[in-house]
Amino acid sequence: MSTQLTAREKIIAARIQLMKKHPFFGSLAMHLRPIEYEEEEAKRLGIPTIAVDIYGNMPYNKAFIEKRSVSEVMFLVAHEIMHVALEHLRRRGNRLPDVWNYAADAEVNSILAESMRPPNDAVFVKGAEKQSTEELYDYIIRNFEKMKVQVSGYQWDVHLEGQGNQNASGGGKHQGKGQSGAGGQRYPFQRPDQEPLNPSSMIKEAAEFAKARGMLPAGIERKFKDLLNPKMDWRDVLQKFIAQLLPYDFTYMKPHKKSASTGVYMPSVLKEDIELIIAIDSSGSISDEEYAQFLTEVTAIVLQYPQVKGTLLICDAKIQNVIELDASFDPYSVHGGGYGGTSSIPVYEWIEKEKDNNIKLLIYFTDGWIDIPESTPPFPTIWVVTPQGDTSVVERMPNAIVIKMED
Repeated sequence: MSTQLTAREKIIAARIQLMKKHPFFGSLAMHLRPIEYEEEEAKRLGIPTIAVDIYGNMPYNKAFIEKRSVSEVMFLVAHEIMHVALEHLRRRGNRLPDVWNYAADAEVNSILAESMRPPNDAVFVKGAEKQSTEELYDYIIRNFEKMKVQVSGYQWDVHLEGQGNQNASGGGKHQGKGQSGAGGQRYPFQRPDQEPLNPSSMIKEAAEFAKARGMLPAGIERKFKDLLNPKMDWRDVLQKFIAQLLPYDFTYMKPHKKSASTGVYMPSVLKEDIELIIAIDSSGSISDEEYAQFLTEVTAIVLQYPQVKGTLLICDAKIQNVIELDASFDPYSVHGGGYGGTSSIPVYEWIEKEKDNNIKLLIYFTDGWIDIPESTPPFPTIWVVTPQGDTSVVERMPNAIVIKMED
């Protein structure tokens, strides 16, 4: 004889199933604090179904959950925490609550549907998996006459917004029962000492947990690609490289200046120079603006690192110009040349011939549409690729770091 699970037991079972089958969402769901209300009290609070706030409180209508299967409750729990992860509870602004709620639910459902089966009444908007809630909101507004039957009075869950819950999004309620009034009064389930959840930290933690089990959904990597695969500023990478490459030694031949006042002879630091090569792609695919930006960055390197002795190579399909870099470097005196095909091979050949490959680093500015050598050079290369450039070719090169410039 089977026993019917209570609403509370369904919530527990749903979270366990999420941890087992969908560890990313399961890890996120552990931040939730389920709070059960009888139907009458839930409705009095303006929560006829299920809700979530920025603190992770998840109040729910006991009667609503009792009517759902465990698999549906699993979807609902994941749905609520994704609103927190995507910061839907902070981003509405002055947008219409019904429309925003519908758009936010459509975005979340499109993500979850890649991993689990949604309930039959879950809403979807075509192409939602590739759009933000703001984009979906604008789409609905533009097509409101066609969609108003679905959107008007829409309520699947309730979004309890803001730190004082001045607004709750869902069901057409903008300032409904149970929400704070002028005094910023909280819901009864919100504790005075509660701190808002940290979406970035939650997502990174959940992604690591899911990756360790080989179960990170592809849709999550797309949605949070900037967070899970942060862009490195090429300047930071270069600075770290140069700091590691700069050789330091000590000598007592020239005591440190502070030695005189202390009476203790301290050694001075000897800082030797390092040599690097900077190459600029001057092929026809490089715009004048990009070329100027490359030269600006080269100037910054020269001024920032006086110990760096280097050579600037201008190259399209062959070396067009060779310029020694020092404090007197003038970017306005550097003119492009060639503007033909694109190949980095002449640069590597020049380094082998002229420097016997005895350099510490090559920095190469390009748009990425470039030929690369078949053999691996004995020194590292930092490829700095334009924002609209292609990284697929240079990413195949061993002993290299590929960084995209920001727009």
